[in-house]
Amino acid sequence: MNVQLVGNLGADCQKHPGVCPYGKGEYRATQYIWFDAANWYEIGILDEGYVTWGPQFVVRGTNKGQPFQYLYPLVTFEQLVNNASIIRKVNSGEHIDIDQSHLVRDFRHIIKTQWSSSQIFFMVDNYRKYGPFRFTAPMYGPAAQLVAAAKKPGDMVNVLFHNVDFAGKVPTREVFIPEGKPYASVNADVMSNGMGVGFNAYIRLHDGNGSAAAAGIQTDRNAYETNGSPHLFLGRVEDGIFDYDYALASDWNWHNLRIEWWKDSKWAVIWYDGRPVASMKADLRGRLYATLEGDASRDGDSVHAYFKNVKVQIGNPGAGDCGFFELWQPYSSYGIQQKQTGSDSFEIWGTARGVPAGKDWDLTLITGALLTFQYQPENKHGDVGCMVDTWSNDPAHGIQ
Repeated sequence: MNVQLVGNLGADCQKHPGVCPYGKGEYRATQYIWFDAANWYEIGILDEGYVTWGPQFVVRGTNKGQPFQYLYPLVTFEQLVNNASIIRKVNSGEHIDIDQSHLVRDFRHIIKTQWSSSQIFFMVDNYRKYGPFRFTAPMYGPAAQLVAAAKKPGDMVNVLFHNVDFAGKVPTREVFIPEGKPYASVNADVMSNGMGVGFNAYIRLHDGNGSAAAAGIQTDRNAYETNGSPHLFLGRVEDGIFDYDYALASDWNWHNLRIEWWKDSKWAVIWYDGRPVASMKADLRGRLYATLEGDASRDGDSVHAYFKNVKVQIGNPGAGDCGFFELWQPYSSYGIQQKQTGSDSFEIWGTARGVPAGKDWDLTLITGALLTFQYQPENKHGDVGCMVDTWSNDPAHGIQ
C-alpha cells in the first residue's frame, strides 16, 4: 500500500504542496492496518502537545503480540543537510546530483507499506525503514483505513491522502490523455535482463527540481504484488518524493516504451507497445531532462539493460523553448557501467559491488544511467539558435 500525506491547512495549498501544515492544535493523520486485536499497526503524523511537542512521525502497533510505539522527527538532520545542498544548487543553477533528488519537506511525506503472511514493514520517504514487525500467527486480508482526526474542540486537521494505491496484485487503471499535442516525449525499445533479487531498465522524463515521470520493465523478487515476475514499472517523483507502482505483466523481451508530457496540464501518459496504459500528474518545471537507466537491487545483483531506437523530442515547443542536446552524459555507481552502442542505441550492464550493508535500491542508487537535457535560450551564444526537434530525427540538429 502506498500513500502520500500532504498538509492542506491554509490558503493556496494546492499551488504549494508540502508547505502547508497538517493541522493546528492536537491532531493525527495516519494510515491504520488491522489484522486482529493482537496484530495491528498505525503510521503517520501525530501532534499531541506535551507528548510530541509538535508534529512527529508515529509508528506503533504490535511485534509478536507485544505493543510498541516510536516517535521520529518529520525530517531528520541528515535530510535537512541534504535539503540545504539541493536548495543551494537550485539557486545557483547547478545540476542536482542524480543520487540527490530527495528534497524532503515537513508537510509532504510518502508511506509505503508491505506485508506477507508473517510480517509487515514501512518505508517513509524512500529513506527510513521501520520493521519488519512480526505477526503472532499467519495473517491474511487486513482492513486498511486512512484517518484524520482533531483531538478536542478548536483543534484542526486538514490533510490530503494523495496517490493512494492499495492492492495485493497489480491494479487495473483508467488512462487520461489530454487534448492537443504533447510538449515533450521520450521513446525507446527496451529490454531488461539480469540476475539476483531485482533489476530493471527504464526511461525517465524529469526536471532539475526533483520531479519526474518514469516507465520501465522491472523484476523484483521481493515485490509481493508481482510474485517476483517482470512487470511494467511506473515511477513518479514530486518535489523529490518518489512514488511507484506496477501497471501490467511483462517479460524479458523487447518492448516499446514512450512517455509523453503535456506542459499546460502537467499530465504524463505512458505507452507500452503502442497502446496507452497509464497516466499521471507530473509537475515538471523549467529545463527538461531525459534519462535512460538500469538498476540492480542490492550488492551482488546483476543488470543488463538494452535501449534502441531512442528518440527524445520537444514536439510542441513554445516560443523560445529548445530541443535536447545530442550528447548523453554517463553516470555510474557501484560497478554498473553504460555505453552508447550506436546513434540511437545504448547498453547498461554490470554486477553491483560495494553497496553498504543494509542498503538496497530503495535506500541508494545502484545504477548506470545516461542523461541528456534541453538547450535553454539563456545559454545561446551569438546567433546560435535553439534546437526545434530531436537530434535523432533531424540530421541538421534542428539549428535555425
